[in-house]
Amino acid sequence: MQPTTTLPQQGAMRSVWLISQFELTRLFLTKRGAVLLAAFAIVWFLILKYPVSYSVGILGNESFGDNITVFSSQLNLDYLLQWAYSEVAVYWLFAIFIFPFIAVLMTSDQTASDATRGTIRFLLLRTSRNQLLFGRFIGQLIIISILIALTMFAAFAMGVWREPGSALTAIPQLLLVASNLVLVCLPFIALMALFNSWIQSSKLSVVFTIILLPIVTGIISWLSGHISVLEHLLMAIPGVQLTDTVQMASFHYSSITIPLVQTAAYLGLAQFVLTRKAL
Repeated sequence: MQPTTTLPQQGAMRSVWLISQFELTRLFLTKRGAVLLAAFAIVWFLILKYPVSYSVGILGNESFGDNITVFSSQLNLDYLLQWAYSEVAVYWLFAIFIFPFIAVLMTSDQTASDATRGTIRFLLLRTSRNQLLFGRFIGQLIIISILIALTMFAAFAMGVWREPGSALTAIPQLLLVASNLVLVCLPFIALMALFNSWIQSSKLSVVFTIILLPIVTGIISWLSGHISVLEHLLMAIPGVQLTDTVQMASFHYSSITIPLVQTAAYLGLAQFVLTRKAL
């Protein structure tokens, strides 16, 4: 006989999954979502069409080979020259810094608009605050993962079109890029969930992120020059490991543990604020 305690757990998981599915519907099956996807597609088309495509041509030029090798080795990026497709390597350099910003913009409205309109009270009649929080977070994570996969495979397709024979050897690089991009975006999605539970405005959540993160990072960096122990506070800033991550030819514990710990901390704070806030 199945324990009765599993029934509420199954109901909670089903509720979280339904909320996550609604996030997908809200993006892919609404006019507002279609506009966002169109803008996203245009931006990435331009990135793939010009910077990525032209950079691949430069990397393939033998007259620039020595200079590129010296430059990349100084930045600890020489491992990218060994990748099967230059398209994927150049895409990786762009995506690692662009997708966190995209994650902030795309996931800035998780619970804010519902709280502003008052519809969150209607939703909470059928689900709990925790289920709403985690359901929206998981839904946004799935959306960002889909967008990462689409753009990455577009870069991969460019490489396959140029040189079909190296497709299988590029699979490890694709797994490295996809996994790291998802990990990089995780704390930014969680930070938006925290700001939404506190500010209740998607626009202000974006503004706070764009303005506060550089300021806080600068202040901590300046203070750590005088008090070295304060340098550890930088670990709380999302994206602090971006430069180190892009310089690693394989998975590293810092590129995995730092974003996971940050995500757990931000979601914990969001849960604390949301469950104790009058709505």
